[in-house]
Amino acid sequence: MSRAVEPKKEMPTLAQLWSGKCCPHETECACRTSDLCPEAKRKQAAGERDYPMTYLTGCSFAYDHCCCRVLDEIEELADKYLKQAGISEPPVPIDVINLFDTQRPIEIRPLPLRRFLGCTWLVENEWVIHLNSNSSPAVTNFTAFHEGFHIICGNSGLAFKRAGDRYKKVSERLADYFAASILMPRHYVYGLWPEVKDPIKMSSIFGVPQPVMCDWLTRLRILET
Repeated sequence: MSRAVEPKKEMPTLAQLWSGKCCPHETECACRTSDLCPEAKRKQAAGERDYPMTYLTGCSFAYDHCCCRVLDEIEELADKYLKQAGISEPPVPIDVINLFDTQRPIEIRPLPLRRFLGCTWLVENEWVIHLNSNSSPAVTNFTAFHEGFHIICGNSGLAFKRAGDRYKKVSERLADYFAASILMPRHYVYGLWPEVKDPIKMSSIFGVPQPVMCDWLTRLRILET
């Protein structure tokens, strides 16, 4: 008598398993020792050992043979949610966030914040995302998906996105990357750019802040640094 084969469980991505304290690929990250990442080399020369892709420098300028595999995994994660939501063109509606936790409701509440663009709270069995009502719709849209990444990872005891914060923890950098990946999927961008050829118009089409669009176009090597 043959034994029934149990369906293979889909393993969560490292982005989902990630604790938020360091990159899940830190121990294998060649950026910390190679010429691909000048920021890593500078920090090592200064005797600073805590470079778990703090600035994502090796990736942000799209160096060839970049080793930061976690970014690919985050893009795959973003693409999974877009497919689940049936999204095939920009802009991505904010209610896609409801897919990020199937066990708990997610509520978005505008609030006039002073120093922060947004924050995430786990209130009993419900996620609450506060978004700064003083910000533009494009900024709050990006911030919402940034906070959504913290929900996916389950590492939001409290997660804050501070306005004008230049130096960010790895968790914040990766949350930004997820927000960019889900709002501006590279195949959407590559498909529209030959027709639009204008960063300002592109930011309007995708519903993201203009600086975010320019940074993303630079990362995708559409614009030069």
